[in-house]
Amino acid sequence: MKQIFKNKITDIDQNYFDNKFLFEIYDFSKWIKSNDTKIIFMEDLLKEKKNETLLEKIKVHPAMWSEVFSPKDELEIFTQIFEEAIKTKKRTHIIWITLKEEVEMLEKYYEELWFFDESINCYKVDYKIPLVSASVKLNNLMWRWSDYKRFGKDIFFVPPIREAGQVKAMYKWVNRWSIAWIYIDKLWLEEKTFLENQIKEEHILSLNLAKVLNYNYEDLWFKWDKIKLIISY
Repeated sequence: MKQIFKNKITDIDQNYFDNKFLFEIYDFSKWIKSNDTKIIFMEDLLKEKKNETLLEKIKVHPAMWSEVFSPKDELEIFTQIFEEAIKTKKRTHIIWITLKEEVEMLEKYYEELWFFDESINCYKVDYKIPLVSASVKLNNLMWRWSDYKRFGKDIFFVPPIREAGQVKAMYKWVNRWSIAWIYIDKLWLEEKTFLENQIKEEHILSLNLAKVLNYNYEDLWFKWDKIKLIISY
C-alpha cells in the first residue's frame, strides 16, 4: 500500500503492487480552528435570505429549491465577504460555495498574486498567503440537478445543488486547484465510493485529491484529528 502525502507518494508496506492508496482526511467533529483565519459558513448567511414564497412550488417542482436560496443572493454574500476580507486584511475562509462566479473572483485574485502556472493551466496556490479562500461541500459535487426529481427533500441542502453547469464548474476548479478544500461532514460508503470514482473515472490525480481533502487546509493553519481513507484502483 502507498500513502499519498502533500507532494509525494510513498510505499508504507511491502505490498508494492496491491493498488491500494491511503489518504488522510480530517475528522471535522474534532477540528481545532486557527485564530489566524476567520471561518464563514455560507449556509448560515444564506438561510437569512430564504425565499418563503417558493416553498409551495417545490412540492411540484423540487428543483426550484435552488431558488429558495438563490444563486443571486449567494453571489452577493460572497462578494461582500470577499471585499471585506481584502479591505480589512483579515484572512477569511468561506465554506460551501456553489457558483462558478465565486471561483472566477478567486482565480482573478490568485492571478494577481502570481499563483497561476500557465505550463499546467492550474493555480499553484500557497494557502498560507491569500486573504480569501473557499471550499466546496462534497454534497454539491456528488448530486446533480436531475436528482431533485428522484430524491426531492432528501437532497434539500443549503446552499442547494445548483444547475448542471455550476456543478460541472466545481469539478473544473477542484482540478485547477483554485478551490482549497472539499468539505466532508460524513464519510460513509456512498461518500467513499464517490471519492474513489474521482480517481478511477474522473481521473483526478491522487496528489491533487490529497491536497483538497487535507493538506491545503493545513496550510490555512487548521489542525484536527485525521481518519484514514483507503482507495483501491
